[in-house]
Amino acid sequence: EIILGKIDYNLSKKQLQSKQFSRSLYITKDIKKGDLFTEHNVQSKRPGYGLHPKYLKDIIGKRSNQNLEVGDRFELKYIDDE
Repeated sequence: EIILGKIDYNLSKKQLQSKQFSRSLYITKDIKKGDLFTEHNVQSKRPGYGLHPKYLKDIIGKRSNQNLEVGDRFELKYIDDE
């Protein structure tokens, strides 16, 4: 157990500072409730404070459950469950 060490998921100070250089998903065109998410209205941008870009393929084709504006960080709660 000693060799395995202790699991720590907290980010170090250096990792927190580098988040501004990573990427995340942002709304790039206004979206109305019920519109589909596409490659044209959701894109990977900096800084990395939103949803990781690896989820882009999973959200394309899903519908929005609310109105969203350009510059909003994408969150999973914006996807319509119906």
